[in-house]
Amino acid sequence: MPMISLGTWQYKPDVAEKTVSLGLSLGFNHIDTANDYNNQEGVGRALANHNRSSFFLTTKIPPQTLAHLAYDKATKDLNDDLAALGVDFVDLMLVHFPPAGNTLWCAAMQEQWRAMEDFYKAKKARAIGVSNYCQSSLKCIAKVANVTPAVNQIQYHVGMTPDPIGLKSYNDAKGIVTQSYSPLGDGTTELINGPLVSKVGGAHNKTGAQVSLNWVVKNGVPVSTKSTSAEHLAADLDIFSWDVTAAEKATLDAAASPKGKPSFMCNA
Repeated sequence: MPMISLGTWQYKPDVAEKTVSLGLSLGFNHIDTANDYNNQEGVGRALANHNRSSFFLTTKIPPQTLAHLAYDKATKDLNDDLAALGVDFVDLMLVHFPPAGNTLWCAAMQEQWRAMEDFYKAKKARAIGVSNYCQSSLKCIAKVANVTPAVNQIQYHVGMTPDPIGLKSYNDAKGIVTQSYSPLGDGTTELINGPLVSKVGGAHNKTGAQVSLNWVVKNGVPVSTKSTSAEHLAADLDIFSWDVTAAEKATLDAAASPKGKPSFMCNA
């Protein structure tokens, strides 16, 4: 999986199409979308102009709460994603988030994961994983899983420490790759032009946003970013050829702001 992906959350189909086309032209080779984004048709139109082997594609399906319906509903969602995108397979398919009060719906989560495994076995996904799963959610599906989630995509950024709620170390111990969404925070500009990241960036002739993204990948966490601006997307790609100092990283590791939660659906 490439270490950086272009996200499409909140983009309508036409905007998603234009943004994906722009991102691919600039050098992005990993595209991230989801059933719940309601823009997969636009993403698919942009991807149709490119050789399938030239990009890595991630999408997601919503959670299920009724165990007796979860397998069939998840299977429909999985195949609907392929149809909307106009592809025969995706590189990574994720369960977007656990249901509210996730431990109350463990049986449904397990049935949905069974559908994910069958989708994987049918070679319609090269890998399967989850998003917004905390330890309790991962433990639920682990009771019946034959395939360990390849990825857990969570909120992860400066201000949350390198191991928020112990989830990254838990993922590491289980062989699950932690991936970051909202790497610039959620609803704040602190990680774009705030004093800490701007000061560090100034020492390297980089922007505060580049510092924030660099911190994520230097912790070994692939990052998903998004923008409709060619300038910003090009800057996002320029985070791998330089490093903050050990002292700067220690300061960023210790930052307690902005706050963030790995998942909006569970806490442990």
